[in-house]
Amino acid sequence: MTGQACATAIVDTVSHLLNRAEPLKARLLNQVCQPSAWRYCQTVTWLLGIDGGGTRTRALIVNPDGVILGRGEAGSSNYHAVGLPAAAESLAGALQEALAGARVKERPSGAFFGLAWVRTAADHQAVREILTGLPWPEPPAALALDHDLRSALAGGCANGPGVVVVAGTGSAAYGRDRLEHTAQAGGWGWVLDDLGSGYWIAVQGLRSVVEAADGRGQPTRLEPALLAELSVTSARDAMLWAQSASTTRAQLASLASVVLATAEDDPVAAAILAEGARQLGRLVTAVMSRLDFSTEQSVRVVPAGGALSHPRYQAAFAAELARVSQRCSLVVHPGAPILGAVFLAGEVAGRPLSEAARQRLADGWSASKI
Repeated sequence: MTGQACATAIVDTVSHLLNRAEPLKARLLNQVCQPSAWRYCQTVTWLLGIDGGGTRTRALIVNPDGVILGRGEAGSSNYHAVGLPAAAESLAGALQEALAGARVKERPSGAFFGLAWVRTAADHQAVREILTGLPWPEPPAALALDHDLRSALAGGCANGPGVVVVAGTGSAAYGRDRLEHTAQAGGWGWVLDDLGSGYWIAVQGLRSVVEAADGRGQPTRLEPALLAELSVTSARDAMLWAQSASTTRAQLASLASVVLATAEDDPVAAAILAEGARQLGRLVTAVMSRLDFSTEQSVRVVPAGGALSHPRYQAAFAAELARVSQRCSLVVHPGAPILGAVFLAGEVAGRPLSEAARQRLADGWSASKI
């Protein structure tokens, strides 16, 4: 056989084998890569986590190895508080800033949005209309939307069983047991609820000032502390500021830090702190009563939110937990909710981050905060 004839025979044989293999290849792809599972057959490009609360919105872009590529921050994305246009602007602003740092061009493999006040079907519909208009390079291959409590729990418990308590602008608790049953308590809004939140603490502080001013309450160091913070000279001026249409709930909630700082040596402020911790404890017990933690040696409780990050308030909350249940174990240094959003984005993409990637992400986030 000549060399050319030999080469031709080899090519024919290989072509025949490939043709016979084609149906098998098609059957395998059909079995493994059904539309519902197609994302499992793709290479992960990048993941997006967004954590949106009553005060600010954060966006974080991460590669599959847990390396932070870009991050962004904007104002509130709670559309019940600021309206849909402002919420859309905050989400777009945080995403644009993160994209500018990441410089990614590919389609994101997964995205998770944990947003305050996304509870009902109507909430999901309203927010999803916003998400379609965001400045994506391309829409994500897989996207999930849920309330911010879920991402906060994932950040503190790596999406395992536990309870998260948020005390920021608002307050609420959310839990998940090993059977993946979930329950929520609180979060009914500032008019009827939000007990123990930063907003509630600030209002109680201002209320103590006006009550002291007209003789209904005892004198308190909160008066000079809060008046100085607001750059006003009287309780009436503080009242006018609080009731002004231009004063936001987030601005009011920011005064909680003054009340918490004053609680060290002021009995009125200390009483506010103690009552706030008691209200947060009630949230935990309400959630635990509706879930099955019987197989857990202890129930991890994750503190989250600006107010509860204050050491004095967290210590009071820890004492309250010990009082109401011996089974609760406070997670002292939980991962940030934005990290939980990225963890959940990996699950949405069908490729959860490895333990090494999670640790790398947590280390990178901590380093970026220094």
